[in-house]
Amino acid sequence: MVIKAANGAATKGYSQHDSSCSDDASITSDLDQPGSSSCQTSPRTTTRMAPSPHTVPSLPMKDNMPLPSKEHFYNNGSGFLEYKLKNSRMSLPQDKKKRKRRSRQELEVAAKSAKTVVAEDEEEPITPGDQEKVDWMRYSPPTGDNQKKHRDLFIDTFSFRRKIINGSPTITDVLCQFPRLQDMPELINLEFQLLYPDQCDNFISRWGRMKEQIILAGEGNASVLVQIQKFQPDDNRDLCALTALAFALHKSVVQVRGTSTSSSRENSLLFLVQSIPEGTDVEAAAKAKKPVYQQPFLLALGPARRPVQYFAVLDKVAVPCGTSLITAIDRLFKCHFVFNVHYSPALLHFWHFIAAFIYEVLDPHTVKPIIRSFASSVRAVEL
Repeated sequence: MVIKAANGAATKGYSQHDSSCSDDASITSDLDQPGSSSCQTSPRTTTRMAPSPHTVPSLPMKDNMPLPSKEHFYNNGSGFLEYKLKNSRMSLPQDKKKRKRRSRQELEVAAKSAKTVVAEDEEEPITPGDQEKVDWMRYSPPTGDNQKKHRDLFIDTFSFRRKIINGSPTITDVLCQFPRLQDMPELINLEFQLLYPDQCDNFISRWGRMKEQIILAGEGNASVLVQIQKFQPDDNRDLCALTALAFALHKSVVQVRGTSTSSSRENSLLFLVQSIPEGTDVEAAAKAKKPVYQQPFLLALGPARRPVQYFAVLDKVAVPCGTSLITAIDRLFKCHFVFNVHYSPALLHFWHFIAAFIYEVLDPHTVKPIIRSFASSVRAVEL
């Protein structure tokens, strides 16, 4: 508005101007200075900017708003907004001046992640009473009178618990917040059932027939056959089948924290079951485990091929798993899902076989060819 007034003053000579404008004289005098061209139709930039301090107060502004300086309207003769739009990125670092174009694959991954977040947000909302229920279960020891209440509240707080566990805490942290998973280990089965309602009992129901097929299929491998022959008729037949499966699907080179290491078949089996004599302090044995055994594994009390009791070692906590090896393996497998932990790298093929072809919680087409090939050999065995 000031420029327009100034231009108008120059062209009309301010012959008919409002007496209230105190700056007209300075504008016309600037035009009449010696040396100015007769064809000059507008004052210089400095002259045009001079009326700003007097014009700004007349603009509609709040009473308590601070008076902006004249550069709010002018910047070296150009409009402020025009200058800001043209030069707003000049102060940015060089690597941020250009937007990095994302590849098609990155965009697809981002889209899938966004859908996943939306899907998670659409799950059951967490109610204010969830924390109260968790606190009650945490500080109320299970007895014959309140075990049913523990199970009911455990089911009610499923969504609350999964959100915490999916945040990748340690197993010790989870057991500290939900201690009933340790002294009521049947809740591990219940949690897995809430995750996979239709697959929860697949291992228990299918293993009886499949173990004989695994042993017969493994006899075609010389190293597996040697291990099978070490078992006597009165030894644990289930342990014989699991040993055959672990040896048949042995992964000789594993990646541990980005470093490739070799693992023998005998050492790989220690990531599944470790035997200790009867009468051993189980809690002390769990706390004294070697750092290399980070994933859950079983402690078997008794003779190596005829154990009598089993415990799952989770971090350095021992959780009872009963006297049946099948029940213990079933609970050990479910611990990976309940506590959101990875399989041991040395037993990756072993667990993928059980997940894909027994529990059916993993798509068989996603596993390695060696696993699918052995699964075909097992199915081809006729009893």
